[in-house]
Amino acid sequence: MNRKILHTTWYGTFLLEEGGSGLRVIRFIEAERDPSSIAADIRRTRAGELLDRERSIVGNDRVEAVTDGRLRSLLPDAELLEPGVVGGDLLKDRILPLELLREASELLFRESGGEDVRDANILSAVGALKDIDSSLNLLIERIREWLSRYNDENVTELLDDREFLGKLSETAPEDDDTAAEGRILELPGDDVSGISALSRSALSLWESRDLLEGYLEREMESVAPNLSLVVGPLIGARLIHSAGGLTRLSRLPSSTVQVLGAEKMFFKFLKEGGKPPKHGVLFQHPWVHSLPSAKRGKMARSLAGAASIASRMDEGGGGDAAPLKIKLERRRDAILKMELPRKRPGGRQPPFREGWWADKGGGNRKRGKRRKGRSKRI
Repeated sequence: MNRKILHTTWYGTFLLEEGGSGLRVIRFIEAERDPSSIAADIRRTRAGELLDRERSIVGNDRVEAVTDGRLRSLLPDAELLEPGVVGGDLLKDRILPLELLREASELLFRESGGEDVRDANILSAVGALKDIDSSLNLLIERIREWLSRYNDENVTELLDDREFLGKLSETAPEDDDTAAEGRILELPGDDVSGISALSRSALSLWESRDLLEGYLEREMESVAPNLSLVVGPLIGARLIHSAGGLTRLSRLPSSTVQVLGAEKMFFKFLKEGGKPPKHGVLFQHPWVHSLPSAKRGKMARSLAGAASIASRMDEGGGGDAAPLKIKLERRRDAILKMELPRKRPGGRQPPFREGWWADKGGGNRKRGKRRKGRSKRI
């Protein structure tokens, strides 16, 4: 007697028959071609619930085996088999596009409160970019220190130019025939070899950084196009990294977005007083760092508000930030035309915990000593 097997996958439910020639499909009910429906089915199976298509496919048939222990609530006398018994070659012709499964997985992951899978590549790439910058700064500082032993300090300042760094990497030892043409610095042969090796490593890191920036720009165009339009892809990626994801960035107020990346200075202000930070990551935007210091806070505040709105558009999956960009450009023109405020006399602001009523140490008046009216002449 041939045995019937009930088997469920994310793309449908199968009723199989096992005979002498192997397994064959008797009946198949396909899942709905909708990511939300697929996500709902996966959620129900994880909770141990039965699906409607599983109840309907059994009908009045006698099923002797199942591949999921959850199905034994429907068929208590059925034998539990391993899922690997049903080969993939038998079912591959009925599989739905994997894009549906990916979108359903994203929905489930976001519902669970986890990190959005769309941001995972951006978060990793920005972290790698920071590591490359740190390593590159260390290498250039080491080369600068090495060159300062034999050359004027003005020569070491040229290390900021990649062309000069490339010439250092091509510098040959003294015993080479091309030494006279390739040498740009007067160094011993061993030192030339060492500096050339460090310069090649620095150039390799620089090239890797360029490739990583290009990758970030492409990812931001697909994940957060509105945020990329408003503040630029690289700065937008750093904002997402500082916030911990696009979803978390969209939930932050614009005042918090303005100081993302300046958390240390903000908590130092709360503890010791002084002036609060005006900007964090947004300082890297050319519209901010090109302005006088008195106007940077206004520009950073406007950028933070626009970035907050654009991130919510991207998170919601709709909207166009072009009108927001135009409004931001008008605000920049207005800030450029503003007159710089006059500097007010006064020392450092007291710590935040003391409040505005704290004694600033600048007053000479004493309470109760104020005179009322003029003194009478005798």
